[in-house]
Amino acid sequence: MMLKIVEGMLFENCYIFWDEQEKDAMIVDPGDDGERIEDEIERMGLKPVLIVNTHYHFDHTGANGYIKNRYQIPIAIGLKDAPFLEDAYKAALEFMIRSESSPKADILLEEGDTLTIARHVFKVMETPGHTRGSICLYSEKDEILFSGDTLFYESVGRWDFKDGDKKLLFQSLDKILNLPWQVIVYPGHGPETTIEHEIKYNPYKKGVL
Repeated sequence: MMLKIVEGMLFENCYIFWDEQEKDAMIVDPGDDGERIEDEIERMGLKPVLIVNTHYHFDHTGANGYIKNRYQIPIAIGLKDAPFLEDAYKAALEFMIRSESSPKADILLEEGDTLTIARHVFKVMETPGHTRGSICLYSEKDEILFSGDTLFYESVGRWDFKDGDKKLLFQSLDKILNLPWQVIVYPGHGPETTIEHEIKYNPYKKGVL
């Protein structure tokens, strides 16, 4: 089961994914409203076990500290993004936004690593380009992908930040679009989509069917 919470001035998507039977829960990209996330967790009687950041940007990590301290659970992030996590909140000033500092990551993720939430297994895909250490989380069993800010509905993430890379982003897009067509994509901003839809309609895809 899953719940999407749209947070903050940048309308970031935080996802709470949980096992319906065990109630173990993973929080993906807790943005800037830890209390709201906590309220939903408590309302549904969930047992948080892990925070995962698809990348280090402040709009995806602002509630890391709140959730970690409330539930005493680890934070996981891509290995190459980990060095930037604790200072990410400073970039919020460029948007005239206040953000909280994140604690240091506890788990550093690389290509092929797996995260297990009760009966659900997510494979880590390294998808650099938006940031150097961006990751996606893919569950073959559940046929879902958390794409962070790499892939959006008929769009892709920005590559013009200081550690962005257009070439790497397009390589990551190609990698994602090789997943099965039926996979549902849950991005870091905006509506959900599918691999099939993006293969057909994403203007950033190389070539045509």
